[in-house]
Amino acid sequence: VAAAYCLYSSSTFLTLTLGNGVFMFTLDEQIGEFVLSNPNVKIPEQSKIYSFNEANFHKWDKPMQDVVERWRAGTGKSGHVFSSRYIGSMVGDVHRTLLY
Repeated sequence: VAAAYCLYSSSTFLTLTLGNGVFMFTLDEQIGEFVLSNPNVKIPEQSKIYSFNEANFHKWDKPMQDVVERWRAGTGKSGHVFSSRYIGSMVGDVHRTLLY
């Protein structure tokens, strides 16, 4: 199994897995090649960011609404206030989730 995505923003990133680890490469425009910039990408154990499309929040099941409300208020299990960073682009949201 293999998966990859490419993200173009202030830098151009290529993130790749071949089933054993996740590797992030950054385009070096001077040499025209992707260079390994993060050889061991892992989703952080703890974070203060969540990424959901909340447009239909009112249609979600009550338990899910309650969880998100507690995250926003800082009254969830961790006690941390969470912020939403949903940008509506699957690649951008996945990239942010992997790093932050």
